Amino acid sequence: MDPKERNALEYLDTLLRNGTLNVNDILCHFGQGCDFNDITVSRKWKTDEIILYTAPVIFLIGVVGHLMSLLILPYFARKESSFVYLLFLSIVDLLVLHVGLLVRWLNEVLRMDILSYSNYTCKTLTFLGFVFSDTSVWLLVVVTFERFLMLCHPFQATLICKVGRSLKIILLVVLVMAVINSHVFWTLKIVINNETNQQRCDSTSENSALIYQIWPLIDALIYFILPFISTCVLNYKIIQRIRRIRNRSHLVNTCRFLNTKIAQKAPKVERKLTITMVILSLTFVVTTLPMLAYLCVTVVLNSLSNQPMFSQERYQHFRSFAEIFMYCNHAINFYLYIASSKRLRLGFQKRICQPMVEHLLNGHEMLEMQDFSSRYS
Repeated sequence: MDPKERNALEYLDTLLRNGTLNVNDILCHFGQGCDFNDITVSRKWKTDEIILYTAPVIFLIGVVGHLMSLLILPYFARKESSFVYLLFLSIVDLLVLHVGLLVRWLNEVLRMDILSYSNYTCKTLTFLGFVFSDTSVWLLVVVTFERFLMLCHPFQATLICKVGRSLKIILLVVLVMAVINSHVFWTLKIVINNETNQQRCDSTSENSALIYQIWPLIDALIYFILPFISTCVLNYKIIQRIRRIRNRSHLVNTCRFLNTKIAQKAPKVERKLTITMVILSLTFVVTTLPMLAYLCVTVVLNSLSNQPMFSQERYQHFRSFAEIFMYCNHAINFYLYIASSKRLRLGFQKRICQPMVEHLLNGHEMLEMQDFSSRYS
């Protein structure tokens, strides 16, 4: 017997003993083609330990950070449009964690697919997950573009970078992402597997090529490629502009008061902005690159007539790691801004830490007064 056939039979025998063998496994191993997106359908639910134990930690970290941002950022968002974007970024990231990560974790806890519960959950939760995650990424691009305008085109920035206009831009971004992802309302529905009698949220037969081959490329373009290119270009322009200001300060000794003030602060501004941009860019790339690789691999495998034989369990682990890294991007944005912004740290100290200390001190004084009155009553 051929060694490849022997390995295939041994693998299928293992699946049969574990009770996880399905039609998709047979088609994959005997060269009839398989759907690499259908890797969770089985007769026996298999717990994803990566999601089960990691998701609650990321969810709690993200929720605590974003709730703190909702207490701090409104104070700054009244006067500056940049903090308006950061405020809505925290709100959108909080929604991503609830619609995406929380639902994904509940699937493992309840041992059921919530998306496959009904057509309503299938379409609505998928739509909201795409819209919130895409909006979050593009709000980062808008914030970077606003910084670029303030530094490189200050006169145009005074006309564009306003609180009222920032709200309109945010609404426009949400509407654009909603229109792009609205296809899920007619391309997805509950499909019943005739072999296992299980229902799942899947594409209709006439839209399978769109969902499994075309849409992953569009999703990667919207969620990763275009935002990454835009952020890198804008960050390069910002750093280049700061270096020009610094070099000009060495050559020109006498200049206007505004230019002198900017030139004196140029080294500090350059260092702070450079660290901030590098941290944000690297974090975005590191946390979303695994999901980009997963989407590209899925498209390639689904386009092949004879898929290579490998363990679907490993493919599931790769997908879980990609999801965890992706949700980390939506959970730690607030901590990155706190670490790179002195104003936000001071605002955190003033609006959260200081009231707590005063409350504790006042409570301690009241206890002393009660003890005093009780001894001499």
